Amino acid sequence: MKTIIGAVCALALSVAAVTGAHAAYPERPITLVIGYTAGGPTDVVGRFLAQGLEKELGQTVVVENRPGANAVVALQYVRRAPADGYTLYLGSSGTLSIEPVYKKRVEFDVLKDLTPVGLVASYPYLLVVPGSSPYKTTQELIEGAKNSPQGLSYASAGNGAVNHLAGEWFSSATQTNMTHIPYKGDSAAIADLSGGRVDMAFLSVIAATPLMESGRMRALALAARAPSVVAPGLDTVENEAGIEGFAAEPWNGVLAPAGLPEDVTLKLNQAINNVMSTEEAKAKLLTLGQTPFSGTPEDFAKHIETQTENWRTLIDTAGIERID
Repeated sequence: MKTIIGAVCALALSVAAVTGAHAAYPERPITLVIGYTAGGPTDVVGRFLAQGLEKELGQTVVVENRPGANAVVALQYVRRAPADGYTLYLGSSGTLSIEPVYKKRVEFDVLKDLTPVGLVASYPYLLVVPGSSPYKTTQELIEGAKNSPQGLSYASAGNGAVNHLAGEWFSSATQTNMTHIPYKGDSAAIADLSGGRVDMAFLSVIAATPLMESGRMRALALAARAPSVVAPGLDTVENEAGIEGFAAEPWNGVLAPAGLPEDVTLKLNQAINNVMSTEEAKAKLLTLGQTPFSGTPEDFAKHIETQTENWRTLIDTAGIERID
């Protein structure tokens, strides 16, 4: 009997020690790993989030940029880190939901190798044409594509980018002939689009706005599920073109290595939601053409799952060739 009582007491003390350790989290600086270079939209949002988390958690949050392979380099680094809450990953829709279904082979499984912690932000794309384009509405663009012998061209940031797949979705759903022109990033695509060498593209608000203000580019519709404050006055592609559910809305969220303790996950999730629900966050993100996008860890996991299946279905339906 004494042995049993002793074992029970030891177990209780062990559980208490673990609980106490988690309750004290964080006890040292946290690293937020970003898979893109400094200065880009994801990096800017990540640094804003890191500053907010420092206030919420009472610890330093260090941003570490590890660019490469569409942010997969950073993902692989984080998935191999200890699941203790001190190494986090700010992931994006392209890496988490498109990469696994667009590539023939990937060396990670998002929901098995990582713990979804919290959604952060989303930013809808705009359907844009050159300022010199004869098309003033989405319907005019569609009719132009149908009536043009060679069809129209659309630019993207590269094969597998959100705006590449959005263009394929638009072409497939409207039954128009569209030629994909991939570039190495949005900057090169924007140069040719604004110069009238490409007919259309899906671009972020922050990328398109300066050229729209100068008259070198015109927005026809918002590629989102609903009108947004980031593009006042614009209706959605879904309403304009009659494409049910059409949305090209990249998003970001924080993940950790698989096996992160539930109490640490929930503490981080609450801190992220607190940061991104402030008026300061809304104002900051608005300058980037983004909006806060929050929820529970379960919401985030479901979002990843749903988005991945949506892109998989699109790739299969549109007959988009997968790459190695």
